[in-house]
Amino acid sequence: MKIIDYNKSYLKEIPTLFTNTIHKICNKEYTKEQLTAWANPNIDYDSWKKRLDKTKPYLALIDDTLVGFVEFYDDYIDCFYVHHEYQGQGIGKVLMNHILDIASKNGIKILSVDASITAKAFFETFGFEEVSKNEVKRDNQILINYSLELNLQI
Repeated sequence: MKIIDYNKSYLKEIPTLFTNTIHKICNKEYTKEQLTAWANPNIDYDSWKKRLDKTKPYLALIDDTLVGFVEFYDDYIDCFYVHHEYQGQGIGKVLMNHILDIASKNGIKILSVDASITAKAFFETFGFEEVSKNEVKRDNQILINYSLELNLQI
């Protein structure tokens, strides 16, 4: 597996991975209506193109197959997803270590993330601590997530 900088050739695969992972992995903690509000199966690729051109995520690849991605800017981890068929294989750990390495090189003291109910435990294994429980309204659905922080000064 390798981590690369954003490559536009993966433009269609990234939102597909995002949507499929949410619908197949987060369906124990969220209703179908909540999942659709969070990740509409009718993917708007134009919106995603604008987003990805701005956020330039890091991509995890196995033999040129996209298996995960993470958006990271300033001190904030945004979208952090591992393909639903590659869960539990250490891909998230490799992506997180990549972010921690970048944060260290840039002298970042505190990392923050807003994690789903599903992802919260993953971030906690790296030492992230809950700051707040949030209710996010999207398409008339209330989604619960958690603001977490990791103090890198310790």
